[in-house]
Amino acid sequence: MIKPSPETEPQAIAAARAVRFGFAAVVLGMSYPNVQCALAIPRFAQIYQDMLGARPLPVATTWILQFQPFLLGLGILIPLAAIILIFAGGRTRSIYISGGLILTVFFQLFFTWHALSVPLFDIVIAMVGAPRAD
Repeated sequence: MIKPSPETEPQAIAAARAVRFGFAAVVLGMSYPNVQCALAIPRFAQIYQDMLGARPLPVATTWILQFQPFLLGLGILIPLAAIILIFAGGRTRSIYISGGLILTVFFQLFFTWHALSVPLFDIVIAMVGAPRAD
């Protein structure tokens, strides 16, 4: 490992903090839709119950409905961890952890969005495919 010179050490610390701040900003921005999706899960469950009746839901949707508190907690804890990492001392490790938080928040958003939208597409397809009562 190359040891930085005394002149570059403050610059390296500032650069590492700037990278962690940028990563935290991405995590915070992507956590807002995660929290909103988690808060809306009970309303989606009501829509599915009203519109789909006894038809089974996809496995991912069933999982999302059951673990709504976990998803809400994750949506709150991930940005808190990102904020804490801005001020973390270990430059390299905290940057890697921040990158992992970005991947986690993107995965959570994609998975939640997908699981909640698949039954909605089924509802729309059923409505469009049904004959009109003119």
